[in-house]
Amino acid sequence: MLQARAGPIACALAWAACGIGSAQAQSLSEQQFLTEFPTVLSATRLRQDATQAPQAVTVIDQQMIRASGAREFAELFRMVPGFTVSYVTHVKGLQPIVNYHGLGREYFSRLQVLIDGRSMNNATLGGVDWSEFPLAMGDIDRIEVIRGPSSASHGIGAFMATINFITKHPSQQRGAGASVSAGSDGIRDATARYGGGAGALDYRLTVGHRADDGFSGLPDSRSRNFAGARADWQASPVDHLLLQAGATDGDNEVSSSGPANPQRDVGVRTWYGQLNWERSFDTDNGFYAQFYYYRYELLDRYAVRPPTVPDNPFPQIDAGSTVSRADLEVQQNLSIGPTLRWIWGASIRSDQTAVPLLFDEDRDLLVRRLFTHAEWRATDKLLVNAGAMLEDNELTGTDLAPQLALNYRVAPNHTIRFNLSKALRTPTSIENQSEFNVGPPGTPRFGPSGELLPESILSREISYFGEWPDQHATLDVKLFDDDVQDLIDLVGQRDGAAVGGFPRNAVNGDDARQRGIEAQLVWRPATETLLVLTASHLQTRSDDRLDNYSTSAPRNVAHLLMSRRFAQAWDASVSLHQQSAFRASGLSDPQDSYFRVDTRLARQLPIGPGVGELAITVENLFDNNYTEYRRDVVADRRAWLTFSYALSP
Repeated sequence: MLQARAGPIACALAWAACGIGSAQAQSLSEQQFLTEFPTVLSATRLRQDATQAPQAVTVIDQQMIRASGAREFAELFRMVPGFTVSYVTHVKGLQPIVNYHGLGREYFSRLQVLIDGRSMNNATLGGVDWSEFPLAMGDIDRIEVIRGPSSASHGIGAFMATINFITKHPSQQRGAGASVSAGSDGIRDATARYGGGAGALDYRLTVGHRADDGFSGLPDSRSRNFAGARADWQASPVDHLLLQAGATDGDNEVSSSGPANPQRDVGVRTWYGQLNWERSFDTDNGFYAQFYYYRYELLDRYAVRPPTVPDNPFPQIDAGSTVSRADLEVQQNLSIGPTLRWIWGASIRSDQTAVPLLFDEDRDLLVRRLFTHAEWRATDKLLVNAGAMLEDNELTGTDLAPQLALNYRVAPNHTIRFNLSKALRTPTSIENQSEFNVGPPGTPRFGPSGELLPESILSREISYFGEWPDQHATLDVKLFDDDVQDLIDLVGQRDGAAVGGFPRNAVNGDDARQRGIEAQLVWRPATETLLVLTASHLQTRSDDRLDNYSTSAPRNVAHLLMSRRFAQAWDASVSLHQQSAFRASGLSDPQDSYFRVDTRLARQLPIGPGVGELAITVENLFDNNYTEYRRDVVADRRAWLTFSYALSP
């Protein structure tokens, strides 16, 4: 097996070495390298470079997104240390699952996922529907991934990690463009975009369609239409207004798992609006206010034939749900001299959920937050980050999530970070429903709704961040030791679920201790060449009273992405991914270790007043038929051809 895998790896490394060797003789673009060490905004809400951030951050930029060839947003996180990506097909149809350090189940999440600061987490289950993003891959400027608890900056939902998709400013996408894709497993995608502006106003409109037949041999096809609009107005030298709106409309095919769960189509509809006003006097002093509204509808009505009374009328089941969220947030940025920067702010959020199968009436939840963060440059070598989030909600009352970090510069461009943070995750509306079990581990008791404890994590991190500007390379190595307590599990999922697949009992029943190491190397030896290497090792210890937490993530994961431009017209990239065996939480099956290779080859074509591109992407090139979450979901080779064309503005 090792010899079989060594062949493609050796070929890929030889290809990369040849590309790097020839690329070093080319001239380097100043613009490329001025932006290759990007600042991050999500770690503390302050604009910081990676050496100032209090914890490990992965930035997935446009070059990485393009080189990956991914058509699923979830697939991008295979290149992030500590993350796993898999797929589940039951209940709502084909859905991606993105996890950091395991512990999560199919629809419940311990991640905070944002798009331009707007939360995408579902209030019923806490997870994210990765198929319902109302934007195209080409609209993303970069993705910031905070690898660790960041409740001090982003609230209770930022329990294990935070992902923030930052979209492009419309001025970056002037003119018209379109792309179409077609390939195996029924892949048929299309996107059209127009960007323009006048004076201080810039705007962009994107519409698209994504569809495929899912995994081979399963009735799990998907179809999505989406539209998104963004307008940016520089109202004055210090005032900026951002307006965004969008919607998705799609259907999932759901396979049958018995008489109570027939094969059917499930509809999913979403829409949102977002308004942001920012008054910025300089990079460190300003004020902003943001309001957004988000609505999610799962349409799932079906009839069930009782097997014992086939002549009776079919019972009608409504397994759908509706979630709406309104959020208002304000923040002030301040600086006091050259050594102290800080922010403070507050927000109020209202979540409304309706789940007819579980709730007799709609549920409302009001969340109030007060947060602050300070960055103090104590000496030329020592930087102190300290922050906290005070959050009050109607489920668990008032909770505090603090964070303290020390960044010590041991040499120019080399920094050691020490980070200590505490985070909480309150129960979701479904976890907090009707009856459930609560109590210390091993001694559950029955209690009324509202008595579940929030999950908590105490995270200790020591990390190193190094930059080599002459080599255009960065290296980030993180050692972590996390204590997770009062994990909420759903009793009965292993041995039989209630009607509609939803168990009726939730419990604080398990703790977990997680230790490990993560590393990421990003190297751009020339403007035409990119190499990204990530690896992680994780050990989880738990008594596993209610779930298999100790095996819920692979112990070892490695990912290598290499990209090279040839002759100013050809782009080639290859991704190698290896992960060890594990069994995810929830209704999963054991997953064997696997190795896969993804490739992309593209050719730019000047056509008339614009530029076209023809690209072929192949996932799982060597057709390693590994399973995804459950044994009946088998990944096979998938390939598609994409043609895109953009008119010059």
